[in-house]
Amino acid sequence: MHSKALAYDAIAFDVIGLDADRALAPHRMMPPPQEIADLTDRLIGHGARLVDVVKQVPEAEHSVRATGALKDWYDLTGSGPGAGAMANWVHMRALARMCRTFMDFLHEREGRRRP
Repeated sequence: MHSKALAYDAIAFDVIGLDADRALAPHRMMPPPQEIADLTDRLIGHGARLVDVVKQVPEAEHSVRATGALKDWYDLTGSGPGAGAMANWVHMRALARMCRTFMDFLHEREGRRRP
């Protein structure tokens, strides 16, 4: 039990939230290609840390959203973005949504709300 609390406490939720917010900015505020690439790399790292903590929770206790986000996470990180001009942006946004879902799930388990 102690290691689970430490794993939760070791997550930089504020940093992940800021990156997710930037990734999910409206289309008119779409970052330039290099920032999309940088954000995508950071979101993949954030998501991997979140997934490690989510996986410590028994599957029977996963929410429907967390279970779906895990499946989507493995699909997206296994295949990467599709082809086309918008593919990298759409891929980055999907990763950000999954990070938010994982954070919400972990906050709910800890009895905390997203800041």
